[in-house]
Amino acid sequence: MKWHCAALALLPAVVESAGKVNFTIEVKQKLVPLSWDPSVESAMVAARRFASQHDLQSGSVWALAEEMGLNRAWTAAKHRQSPEVTEMPVHVGSRVRSPELPTGQSVISLYLGHDSGITVSQYGRIQCVLELERYFNIRYFRPNVSSPADRYQGEWHKALRAVEKHCEYEDGQKPSKFTDGVIVFAGDFECYQLWLRGVVTMIFTVERWHMVDHHEAHALMGYYSSPFHSNPSRTTMVLSYDGAGNDGSFNVYVASKGKFQRIAQLAYSLGNAYDVVGVLLPEVSGHPLTDFVDCNDTDVLNTSSNAKVVRVGAYYEKAYQKLSWAGKMMGYSAVGEVREDLRESMRFLLEECRAFIPGGMGLPLPIVRAACESLDGQRAVAATMQSEFEEFFLSRLEAFLRFLGGKVDSIVLTGGCALNVLTNQVVHDKLSSGKTGRDPDFFVPMAPNDSGLTVGGVWSVVPPPPGEQHLQYRGFPLWDLELLPHMARSHGARRLSKLGGIDYLAELLAGGPAWQRYPNRTADKPIIAVVRGRQEFGPRALGHRSLLAVPDSEEMRDRMNRLKARAWYRPVAPMVADEAMVQVFGRAVHSPYMTMAPQVLPEIRKQFPAMAHLDGTARHQSVSEGDEPWIHALLLAVGRLTGLAALINTSFNSKGKPIVNRARECLKMLDELPDLDFVLIEDYLFAKRRPRSPLGTA
Repeated sequence: MKWHCAALALLPAVVESAGKVNFTIEVKQKLVPLSWDPSVESAMVAARRFASQHDLQSGSVWALAEEMGLNRAWTAAKHRQSPEVTEMPVHVGSRVRSPELPTGQSVISLYLGHDSGITVSQYGRIQCVLELERYFNIRYFRPNVSSPADRYQGEWHKALRAVEKHCEYEDGQKPSKFTDGVIVFAGDFECYQLWLRGVVTMIFTVERWHMVDHHEAHALMGYYSSPFHSNPSRTTMVLSYDGAGNDGSFNVYVASKGKFQRIAQLAYSLGNAYDVVGVLLPEVSGHPLTDFVDCNDTDVLNTSSNAKVVRVGAYYEKAYQKLSWAGKMMGYSAVGEVREDLRESMRFLLEECRAFIPGGMGLPLPIVRAACESLDGQRAVAATMQSEFEEFFLSRLEAFLRFLGGKVDSIVLTGGCALNVLTNQVVHDKLSSGKTGRDPDFFVPMAPNDSGLTVGGVWSVVPPPPGEQHLQYRGFPLWDLELLPHMARSHGARRLSKLGGIDYLAELLAGGPAWQRYPNRTADKPIIAVVRGRQEFGPRALGHRSLLAVPDSEEMRDRMNRLKARAWYRPVAPMVADEAMVQVFGRAVHSPYMTMAPQVLPEIRKQFPAMAHLDGTARHQSVSEGDEPWIHALLLAVGRLTGLAALINTSFNSKGKPIVNRARECLKMLDELPDLDFVLIEDYLFAKRRPRSPLGTA
């Protein structure tokens, strides 16, 4: 094979500005052109592409790539003049770009553990958050470090390309260059964390890199997303607790006068202690008890001493499945009764979980014995663990308040365990009771779990400016939004704005004339999925990817759980207009991110039985006009028809999948799920395809 450089009469600077270098290569006695753009691909990539197109032997690729690079450099050197700065080559991974002017403090942050994510900020303000599970449609997704290197790199490359294409700054620009990049530590994957930098720089320019610890990122995310950071004279205590992190699992920080310091790293792993109990609860884990313990081992179960730990098998083999156990167990705890004889063992487990089970997982004998006794015993185990978890955590929080001598003005809870809304409510009520002497303000962020780590990562470099930025809708628009008009035409959807807007939707939800005219109704009132705007950031659906219904019957709660293929004991959460909170709870409990669970008043539970869980609580989303104007207006419109400005709300996703972010998946669920009656996507209202739909055609 021979190849020749084409006649390059243009000066190198002109060639570079045009973006391409042209070669002529002799292949099988024919001259074949090859055009190469160094700003788009490396010489090796171009050579491989050319070799594949012309059936060349793989051994020729290296030689061709080397000759291409050398010839380009030789030609450029021969004609080189004093270049302008914009003509000087800058290497970005395997790509070459021109230098760029500074764009201000822009940061990209990445986390590669479960709930992997990417966050982009500018001047400290969050521009977008990509939870990789929402892009790859696999719950708790993280690129697999055990997979081949090209697959691991390819998954991150796809995610970063999605950010490049779909993330939009508040000024309308797209991200291309960052002053800083941040990697949040994720366990023992140091080599992959370093390698990830190279993947990023294949797409973006990053001037300098930083690392931040797991719980520090949790704590920074919690503090800076709270309203407290705008007043640096306040003293805020931040407690971050979960199962594990590279810097501990129960850390305490104090923010005051512009300083943010860790004051304690406690040897507790409340997240692991809570999770491991799930192995004893088949109604939670979905696995028979025999997968984990041998209830027929009388030599163990009949031991007279309670100071014995029973090892549980297969716990780590189900690591990804167990990520959902804690949330399920919290709801399941309402089914059973607390057993006083189990409290001591539960306290021991919470206190010593990290210390007494090095290298494995186990449970105190009395807990295992109770679970092996009966179904009622298993339910009592869940109820007792939840009760002890609340008391254990509250006692530690109160101890730190005493330790700090009454100097705390506000408290932030974060980390995965801050998703335990029952514990959050206990803390809230204790702090607002007046019994602590002083009532600190209290806050739990919208994403205290690992999905929020990358936000803490960017804020470890550039904190946000004073003032509260609402982050709950910092996700991405539908990935296939451009196909929506075509889908609307083919499905016969109508524009909600032409049907009557929010008032029409409220009439449908309330079972009014609009619903009564609908043929082949299967229920008194419909369930409607709402998919609007940018997706929620964090684990809760907050009205942008939600299933909504009026909560005036037990049947509606059952339909919701059936639609989601969820266990019978799972709660459905209400969204409540701020104006109706006293009517529902007898008090105003601010909870815009579903982080609290107050008791619902008995008269409301009677009139709207789907509002409350089995224990009478409701993990509600409080909605003000400032939180989400459209949802707030919908709630008020529903209230005018039903007497209560509230709806039940659960995330719009199919079983085992993350919250939806593709229109085609929304319509697939509309076609396949009998209990789903309508899907509203932006302004298009899609009805289930039934004969003689009154909605007509688009």
